[in-house]
Order: sequence, then structure tokens, then C-alpha cells
Amino acid sequence: MSELAKALPAAAATNEAGTMELKVPPSGVWAPAVTLFDPDTDKLLLEDQKKYYAHLASSGLAGLVILGTNAETFLLTRDERRQLLEAARAAVGPDFPIMAGVGGHSTAQVKEFIGDAAAAGADSVLVLPPGYFGKATTPAVVDAFYADIAAWTPLPVVLYNFPAVCNGVDLDSDAIAALARRHPQIVGVKLTCGSVAKIVRLAAELPDSRFAVFGGQSDFLLGGLAVGSAGCIAAFANVFPRTVSRIYELWTGAVAATGADQVAKRIEALELHKKAALAERPCKSGIAMTKYAAAVFSASKAGVEDAERKMLPRKPYLPPADADRARCRQLMEEVAKIEQELADEDKA
Repeated sequence: MSELAKALPAAAATNEAGTMELKVPPSGVWAPAVTLFDPDTDKLLLEDQKKYYAHLASSGLAGLVILGTNAETFLLTRDERRQLLEAARAAVGPDFPIMAGVGGHSTAQVKEFIGDAAAAGADSVLVLPPGYFGKATTPAVVDAFYADIAAWTPLPVVLYNFPAVCNGVDLDSDAIAALARRHPQIVGVKLTCGSVAKIVRLAAELPDSRFAVFGGQSDFLLGGLAVGSAGCIAAFANVFPRTVSRIYELWTGAVAATGADQVAKRIEALELHKKAALAERPCKSGIAMTKYAAAVFSASKAGVEDAERKMLPRKPYLPPADADRARCRQLMEEVAKIEQELADEDKA
């Protein structure tokens, strides 16, 4: 009997018996938390990691994604993945929402990762399609993969559409909606493809009480909210969690308002969104700049010392150039002040 079969027969049986409680992830802004490593040994820094998770969880976010793309998950061992999930739950307490990234190259791998996530106390799982053999990953393969996962999982599933890391495999809105209708265990999607058109089509087909559609970056947050998204799961929320959350709060507050108050909230949301989108530009270059920005503007507030070294990308990937670091600081300066003002408001 495999390790997986020994570890989780009860979880699988519970699902097959139909007793799993399905929960759609809460709406709002989620941060896919980055990972800290010892710059000398390349090992996880779990105590610093807990501080960082706790800081993000206290900064207005709806939830944390642990082991998303920005955690450098495919550079982690299975044991490291488990340790990070356990650290996250210990850091944020029993009730704060955690979505676990469980991307893998085979159905068996993904099931193992889901089992680990359930054991560590995750509330849901974020599942990339298989994509290592891009040409062989046909729509039939993707459909069969998600059917297997949905029939087995002890946790609600959020689909993860990110063609850039899956050899171009791109789930269209028809495929996503069909999977959700056939499999009640599938309760949402993260669209890092950046398609607002997919958001509006999915919102038109699937009620938000049953299925949450999240944008995969914060720079189209308002575009997504305007047509029915639940919010975003965005790397930039590592850097300025309160600012991105405030954009969401202003827009959703405007929906509930009327007259001049509604107009004022929408204008304020849009103006803040513009500033944040311009500041986010350095993060578009990849993980090195995202981690650098998080080290400079966020991790220090979490009490992480020497954060710039601890937030270097994992080997073999290279740190950002000095010129890119300087540009990052300059472009994010204005939003850093806004973030501090929001933090001061929370303390008042």
C-alpha cells in the first residue's frame, strides 16, 4: 500500500460518501505568500516565515495562499511544502482562511499534496492543470485530471489557470464552467491569464454563492470586480496588502452606496488603483523583484531582520540587479506612504 493510501483513506472515503462540507473561499484580496530562505544554507526560516504570515494575516487580507507560484513551490521538496503549511496554520490561528497550492506534474503527486494540505489544516486547495508535456495535455487530459481530483479531494478545489507556467495550457471559460457544473467540489478559479472576459462569462453562468472567480493580479482588480469577480489573489499583496485591500473595500462599499457617496467611493477606488498599478510594474518582471519589494516594504514590518537577504530567490535563480532595485524603490515610494497611512489608521 502506498504512503498516500495509508495516510488518507478516511479523507477520500469521506468525500465519496458525500459528507464533505463545501465552502467557497471568502471574497476579497488574498496574498500568495513568498518564502524565506537562509541565504547561507538555503534552508527554510520557519520562525521568520511565521512572523511574515502573521503580518500578512493582520493586514486586511481575506486569506493567504500558501505554496502558490510566488512561494517558489516547484523549487520546494514535499517535506518543505508540509512545513510551510504547518507554519502558516500555527502563525495565523485556526480560523484565518488558508488556500494551499498543490501543483504537481501527475495526478498521484497532486493527491499527495492535497493530503498534506488537509492534514496541515488548509481550507481549500489551488490546483494547476498538468502541463509538463504541453502538446500531450489535451482538453480531454485536463478534464480527466480534474475529474479524478474532484472525486477524491477532501478539500474544496480552486482551479488555477496560469498558461505561462503550464506550457501554454489555457482553460477557457466554457471548460471552467463545465468542470464546476459537473463537480461540486470545484468552488472557484484563479485567472492569472488576465482575462476579464472570462470573469464576466463565468459570473454570468455561475452564482457567486457557489463559485468564486479571482483575478490573478491586482492591476485588473477593479475591472474584475466591475463584472463579477470575487477579488484577486495577487503577488503585489505581499508588498502592500492594506493598499490592495482598500481598493477592494472602496469598490464594494460603492456598490452598497447610493448617489454622490457611490460616485465618490468609485472615484477614490479608481485613483488608488491607478497609483497601485503603476507601483506594481517592477513585480511584473518576476519572482526576484516581487520578493525584493516584499522585503523592503513589508517584511521589515513583520519583524523580519535582514529581510533582503532572506528574501532572495531560491537557487539557481539570481537576485535583481542594483539598477532594478533602485527603480523599484522609486516607483513604490508613493504607495509605501499610503500603506503606512492605512496601517496608522488601523492602529488608531
